[in-house]
Formats: sequence, C-alpha cells, structure tokens
Amino acid sequence: MSQDPQFSREKFEWQLNTKIIVFSLVLFPLLIVLGFWQLERAEEKRSIVDEFRLNQQAPPATLEDLLESSNHQYRSAWLTGTLDGSRRIFLDNRVKYGRPGYEVVEAMTVLGLNVGAGPQLVLVNRGWVAASLDRRQLPQIETVVGEVQLRGSLYRNLRGGYRLDDGISAITEWPSRVGWASVERAAELFGADFYAYQLRLDADSIGALDTGWVTVAVQPAKHTGYAFQWFAMAVVLLVMTLIANSNFGSWIKRK
Repeated sequence: MSQDPQFSREKFEWQLNTKIIVFSLVLFPLLIVLGFWQLERAEEKRSIVDEFRLNQQAPPATLEDLLESSNHQYRSAWLTGTLDGSRRIFLDNRVKYGRPGYEVVEAMTVLGLNVGAGPQLVLVNRGWVAASLDRRQLPQIETVVGEVQLRGSLYRNLRGGYRLDDGISAITEWPSRVGWASVERAAELFGADFYAYQLRLDADSIGALDTGWVTVAVQPAKHTGYAFQWFAMAVVLLVMTLIANSNFGSWIKRK
C-alpha cells in the first residue's frame, strides 16, 4: 500500500503568535535569572555552613584571640565577667515553636577585655523566651548575679536580609523592647563601646534560656532544588512556545 503523499510531505512550519512570543521573551530571562540567583544563594549558604564547621572545631577563643583582628564567626568562647541585668533588651518578633517571643540581650563586662582607657563590653544573647499574652508586659527573666563564666559562640550579624525600622534611636527606660540589635546598634542604645562579635550562649551555659541557634534557615541543597525548578520551568516555557508558534506537535508525530 502506498503512503499518503500529503502525510509524507508535511514540513515543519512556523505559525507565529506575537503575543505568546513577547510573553516568552519577557518570562524566559526572568526564569533563568531566578535560577542562577538560587545557585548563588546555595553557594552563600554553603560557605556559611563550612565556616561554622571550621570555626566550631577550633579551641575556645582566649582573651588574646579576641584582641586579634581575625575571623571569629561561630568560634566557641568562654568569657568571664558580669552581666548587666538592669539594662536588658528584648528583641521583638522572634517566633519559635510557632509561638511569638523575644531574644534576651544583655551587656557583659569581660575581665581583661580593655580597649584604650576603659573596658569593652560584649553583647550577650541569652536565648529565646515566649512572649506574654499581654504585649504590654515583658517576660520576667532571672538575673545572673556576680562574676560568672559564660560559654557560647561568637557571632556577628550577617550582611543582607531585611530589618523593620522600629523607630528607636535611644532607650530611656529599661528593660526595653526593640526590633533588632547588632553590636553597632548596641553601642548607640547602651551608649558604650562593644566588642565586634556578640556571644550567643550555649544551652549548658550559666544564664542560658532557650538557645538552639540556627546557622542557616534554608539549607544549600534546598536552594539548589529551587534553582532546578526555575530552570525546568524555563525549558517547559521554550517547548510550549515552540508548540504554540508552529506545527511542531503534528510534525513530530509524523516523523
């Protein structure tokens, strides 16, 4: 039996749809950019995790180490001094276990940590505490009294991210509720000089509340997975654009 000539002679032809082409030209680069952005985020998170693992393996930082201008991010440290519980800051909008709460921050005078003519304070994050049902009432926190040794990890706020302006430039009443507090902002709020890294307490340290610090909120592998999804969507868009602007569907069936 002879083959249908019309069937055998069908050629690939373009059937251009201007609106679909314009839509694809706009969307395709966006999908590619989002894919590479997620790959960059994955690399950033991978660097953070590697830095955490490396510095956690180092021995606890000594006072001599603290005075050196090197990278101490996530390094363990045992600091001896006194906590100032009379000037306590509650970092607002910290959600844990699905509950709103605060991170409790205080200033510590560390023995031997002097800069110039006076002592340099260390900002200490004691951990998380649940918020009261009445927003007007701050939680009651036990004050750490006397000279103590605190154990934790040194931490400096990572660049990037978003911070809501709480509109607070100076604190006139203690304890106080603020939206965020880096060591630079602590210098303004407390009116004193602070060490470049804060100390986030270990779970077994004196004065620790609910710690369980998160190194990265989203793991590198998840960002890589997001990148794959964006790139896959770009490929699907190309195929659908090809089908919508040609006889590709019927042509491929008759090949």
